Amino acid sequence: MKVIVIGMGEVGKYIASVLSQEKHDVIIVDVSAAALAQAEETMDVLALRGHGASMKTLQEAKVQEADLVLGVTGRDEINLLAAITAKQLGAKRTVARVSNRDYLGDTERGFYHNLLGIDLVISVQILVANEIRKLIKSVGALAIEDFADNRVEMMQLAIEDELGVLEKPLRDLDMPDGCLVAAILRNENLIIPGGADEILIGDEVFLIGTVENIPRLERMFGKKRKYNVRKVAIVGGGDVGFSVARLLERESVDVILIEKNRERCAELSQKLHRTVIINGDGTDLSVLREEKMQNCDVFVAVGGYDEDNLVSSLLAKNLGAQRTVVVVDKPDYAQLYEMLGIDATVSPRLFAANQILKYVREQEVVSVSLLEDGKAEILEIIPSPGSHIVNKPLREVNFPRGAVITAVAGADTVFVPKGKDIIKAGNLVVVLTKPAVRPEVERLFRKKMFSFS
Repeated sequence: MKVIVIGMGEVGKYIASVLSQEKHDVIIVDVSAAALAQAEETMDVLALRGHGASMKTLQEAKVQEADLVLGVTGRDEINLLAAITAKQLGAKRTVARVSNRDYLGDTERGFYHNLLGIDLVISVQILVANEIRKLIKSVGALAIEDFADNRVEMMQLAIEDELGVLEKPLRDLDMPDGCLVAAILRNENLIIPGGADEILIGDEVFLIGTVENIPRLERMFGKKRKYNVRKVAIVGGGDVGFSVARLLERESVDVILIEKNRERCAELSQKLHRTVIINGDGTDLSVLREEKMQNCDVFVAVGGYDEDNLVSSLLAKNLGAQRTVVVVDKPDYAQLYEMLGIDATVSPRLFAANQILKYVREQEVVSVSLLEDGKAEILEIIPSPGSHIVNKPLREVNFPRGAVITAVAGADTVFVPKGKDIIKAGNLVVVLTKPAVRPEVERLFRKKMFSFS
């Protein structure tokens, strides 16, 4: 695959390095000769100096032959213009990374398909906010994963108490719309359940559903949001801090947001409705003490400087905050932070690079997540036009035992399918499968080799 990577910052370097190791034909583009020289020393790539959004530079890179063009500089306008121009000049697929949410409207999705003619636009800030939300929610839960552009969620929960869902066939449970029990872990064995299977005390269940409805499913399983986060403090009122606060407001969590800039505080007070906005310095011990950090379930530091984020988090931890989550701009610092007692870190650059790589690697299988050390896999698959799975009721598809379709996402809709439902080419399908039957699952999503009328 021929890939053009525009921008040799942390994201671009990481992506180019991984793709070159995977033996793709990689061309890197940047205006800085020093950045290109440094990249060339460590990876097998072709370097081209120039403005990534310039038609002349893209033509020099033979963009019309490119399978993929990635705009990942630090400037949104360059990334968007480069992706649009590359597409018009004949590139097969284009991806742009953006930071300013004003380009994307009032949404918290993070992924945008076919925006302005660009195949995929990724908002790093929104994606990082969703990852932080996931880390906050995971307090007390065994595992959480998000799929289908953060519209579908899976949560692993331990069944420790007597519940109304126990020892009843799953088909008899009054499940919320858009939710299902995707798998049961029992005595180290992973079960892909059918309608006749039952849940027993001591099991661990994997619940999958739409983000809007899965809280009802958790309550049904007696969890009442098992992580039980009641109060979160956020230091930093930028795009990430704002997005985290807004996501938590929707889940009835008490949020305090501390921001140094008075004008930004006034702006946030107009956009957030339940969050308490504090104009103050998150590294000031007296501010943190006054806001009673000892009562915080989770303290989140998302300011613009790694050093400030570390200091404020250590102070909050010392005051009694139960858990700390810190944004780390320099990925190499993450391990040091955890050695110092920080509970979880998120590197926006590394996170963005990995999300883009998910999209790059394969067109049909978008991503793979392992469950229980490989006992099962969750695939995100885009079916090819003319494949066995599309344009027919699922009840007519010979889907293999040991696998289940857990969700189907279109551009604007997401649903947990039933037998009468139809999958269309281009949908994103979330499948939970045992490794032994994964080849059979993938065959259903590939274009038929022969057809008979």
